[in-house]
Amino acid sequence: MSIPENTGNSYIIDETLLKKLPETPGVYQFKNKLGKVIYIGKAKNLRARVSQYISGTDSRPMVESLMKKAGSVEIILTNSETEALVLENLLIKNRQPLFNIDLKDDKTYPYLAVTDEEWPRLISTRRLSKKLKYFRGPFTQINLMNSLKSLIQALYPLKYCSNRRPKGCINFELGLCPAPCRKDADREKYLENVKNTIEILQGKKWNEISRIIQEKIASNSEALNFEKAAKLRDLMTLLPDIKRKYSVEFSGNGAEDFFCFKRLGDLLFAAAARYSEGKMISLKSFSATGIFEDMKSWISTFLSSFYAGRDTPDKIFLFPETLSKEEISAILQRDIRKTGLAGGEILKMLQTNIEQNIRVFLNDTEKTNKSLSVISKFLKTKVSSILCLDISTLYGEYNVAGAVWWENGRFDKKKYRRYKIKTVKGVDDFGSLREVAARLLKRWKENSLEKPSLLLIDGGEGQVSSVNSVINGAVKVAGIIKDRHNVKGMELLIDGLGNELVLQDTVFAMTLKAIRDETHRFSITFNRELRKGRLDFPLAKVKGIGKARENALLEKFRTISAIKEATPEELMQVKGITKEIAEEILRALK
Repeated sequence: MSIPENTGNSYIIDETLLKKLPETPGVYQFKNKLGKVIYIGKAKNLRARVSQYISGTDSRPMVESLMKKAGSVEIILTNSETEALVLENLLIKNRQPLFNIDLKDDKTYPYLAVTDEEWPRLISTRRLSKKLKYFRGPFTQINLMNSLKSLIQALYPLKYCSNRRPKGCINFELGLCPAPCRKDADREKYLENVKNTIEILQGKKWNEISRIIQEKIASNSEALNFEKAAKLRDLMTLLPDIKRKYSVEFSGNGAEDFFCFKRLGDLLFAAAARYSEGKMISLKSFSATGIFEDMKSWISTFLSSFYAGRDTPDKIFLFPETLSKEEISAILQRDIRKTGLAGGEILKMLQTNIEQNIRVFLNDTEKTNKSLSVISKFLKTKVSSILCLDISTLYGEYNVAGAVWWENGRFDKKKYRRYKIKTVKGVDDFGSLREVAARLLKRWKENSLEKPSLLLIDGGEGQVSSVNSVINGAVKVAGIIKDRHNVKGMELLIDGLGNELVLQDTVFAMTLKAIRDETHRFSITFNRELRKGRLDFPLAKVKGIGKARENALLEKFRTISAIKEATPEELMQVKGITKEIAEEILRALK
């Protein structure tokens, strides 16, 4: 698809602009006052979409900055939204506007590589260049990479250094290097070692590696080279772990690429894995910033940027599966044989890498300051440190609280605290929170515990009110309400006066949710440790008890212990509990 010329569809941004735009599919390009394209987007309805920018109803953070720089908008009409998607991608690829995607990869992770020189070496590197014959990675586990390198070097020795020493060096004396710098070096054998090294990095020879190591242990022992034989035995013990982590198996042939994407506001996080003949040969993580209309635009532009300078495979799998095979082929300008939805163990691995990338991203100081600025503005007080509190219980038993400390973009585990609830029985979050709040207040007054600038509660207005009734202004209190029904806009931050702030997909929201989730994990872990080794009998496992009857029993008796101590007649007072079911409950809970 070629880029069409556009001469008559450029408009100055003024109050009459919207009347001139058609209500048809197409691509729009915002230009600055010097006429340079600074942003490209697609739309099903050009007038409706551009009006959101002009009127300020598009609330995405980067849009405000974009419109301050924009002086005119140019449109190109297309026959369909799909055609607009492909054209949008092509224009972005050629013009690289300021406000579109800015793709960053994980080049900080090292690779194993074979150098392209007269006597190639096996090296670890963080910088890929044309001087490499072959590379594999990146490796997120440095110890795993070093173990693999030692294993390969022991099986197929290559020279360690780039220096030339005609008489050899200490590595040669120890039998660890073939010393090609010597005049009598066997070049044919050396190049065979290079070939074998590359094949291992490609994922080949894994089925025969154990046999090769055993043969080399035997030959070195016979030659009285006990040091090398011992080293090979040590590597043999690491082999199962290396094989398990190094190559993720799946059924497939040829080159296949798997992608997973997660969008958070104006940020896109992605992970990409390439497989060849059923073996993973590379895994990379990315973060990207930009303004896009939808995930289709994000992913199409990402794929275009990703494959710039890279070979495209025969098969591409996405999660979420937003693009068809025809759309991917049109964007990459090459026929893709098969596309589909990434799933299974591969998807789990990609999602794990994305979550790690997000955690690293959130630790950035600039992003931390922006998050604190938003929360400080909402609460009308300067916030620099957050103590987050969460209650964990199991049917009113083992009531505990976990408190997590967050400051300077990081969790400070030295300041984490655990509390056993002593004065509250049964399921009573409000009472449990009041107890912990009183204990915190006492420690703050004694100066035996550092006071945060914000006490964040995992809960809503009722929980915040309960804590405020005890804290009484000693610190600011706010609550974070979970989105239990996966409804956009239902996850909120609430202050002590009942004011609410919707937690949309922004860095600020990501930060608060990460703090809440870490606190939840910490409190649940404490609860599980307390009841470890003790036998609990959830009512749902009792014959005749469903969720409705289970809830009814807990609402009346509050705890499992109280149910155990009740008589059949007392249990029968609960709707739906017959004499037979009551007796079954008591037998099961003995």
